Amino acid sequence: MSRSLIRYLICLNAAVLIFSCSTYRHLQKIQTGETCVQKFKPEFSKVMYTISADVENKHISGLLIIKSMADSSTRIVFTNEMGFPYFDFGFPAGHGFVVYQVTPKMNSKFVIRALRKDFELILFRNMDSTRYFALTDSTLVYHAYPQDSGINYYITDAVCRQLVKMQRSSNKKPVVEASFLGNISENAPDSIVIRHLNFKFTITLKKISGLVTQ
Repeated sequence: MSRSLIRYLICLNAAVLIFSCSTYRHLQKIQTGETCVQKFKPEFSKVMYTISADVENKHISGLLIIKSMADSSTRIVFTNEMGFPYFDFGFPAGHGFVVYQVTPKMNSKFVIRALRKDFELILFRNMDSTRYFALTDSTLVYHAYPQDSGINYYITDAVCRQLVKMQRSSNKKPVVEASFLGNISENAPDSIVIRHLNFKFTITLKKISGLVTQ
């Protein structure tokens, strides 16, 4: 048996295994446009949230500011209640990611990468229209945007009246789930919950009403 045939069979078996074990294996591909999901994209001109983050057995709380900058980039700053910064991240217009500042306790590639992917999901970033496709189980529609690693899903009801939840998935299953809760006023949701499914890591954001923006 030739090496090329062996490699083909190995790849074929791996693909079958991934599909058979996938959480999404019951979904059917449908033809639909991405106009639906785009209308749920938040616009954070400047909004402040209280933040509660639980990682394994550790708890961190403070304030999180999400602000759209004049150059069309987005800044996300997390501080404690006294103003000490935990991190200051930037998301340039289009693609890219900048770490302006991060406290030594959070300065690890794993933590920074996880936070980057979490915020990219809720900011509706890296949504390449040319790679978009949609799946359904007849009740929900999974609007899919493949990433460099995995897929971001924006899940709506069948008639596109509600954004039910967001998921970041591997090839097999969701690894992060996020939701916008409450009213979306001034183009920003009242609450946001981000929950990692493969280890204990949950972020809860609650908007501070009455913030005077400049």
